[in-house]
Amino acid sequence: MTIESQLVKKSMDGDLDAFEELISLFDKKIYNYCLRMTNNRSDAEDLAQEVFLKVYKNLKNFRKDSKFSTWIYRIAYNTCVDNYRKKRLKLLPLNKIIDEEQQDIDIPSPGPLPEEQVISNEKYSLIKECIAQLKPRYKSAIILRDIHNYSYREIAEILDIPIGTVKSDINRGRALLRKVLKSRLIEYGERRVK
Repeated sequence: MTIESQLVKKSMDGDLDAFEELISLFDKKIYNYCLRMTNNRSDAEDLAQEVFLKVYKNLKNFRKDSKFSTWIYRIAYNTCVDNYRKKRLKLLPLNKIIDEEQQDIDIPSPGPLPEEQVISNEKYSLIKECIAQLKPRYKSAIILRDIHNYSYREIAEILDIPIGTVKSDINRGRALLRKVLKSRLIEYGERRVK
């Protein structure tokens, strides 16, 4: 039995310390997911809190036929989509909200040259900015697959859609992302997008 499943069991039995520990396993991941979905730190914090409140209120309904992580991401997805529908958010460029702790760049000890790092950061920012322009459906599929490395099956469970739809959404999302990236890179004078 994994630590996660032990914490879930104890939490379902009413152990608040176990629930707190369980949430601490997911707090950054869920916040980052909400941030990528909303592109707004304040909204992401509020939505993450809302997700954890929903988890607490509905933990007794968790059936254990899927992983807890799948279940909590499903709640996060639904919460973000509900927020999107309520606000009809105008998407902001992610370069306005990039935070050092949000960047997933590993710098090897010899380190890249400073100009290489600047170019890498600019490309990373550009990709995040382009992802932000996608519809929530495609954005979520790409974030779950390409950033959080979930399998197609897990994404299908999280989004509550068939695996074929997941694959289709990821392919369409990537195609739209390539199109947006290509147009943005042309603006910057670069012509190569794979």
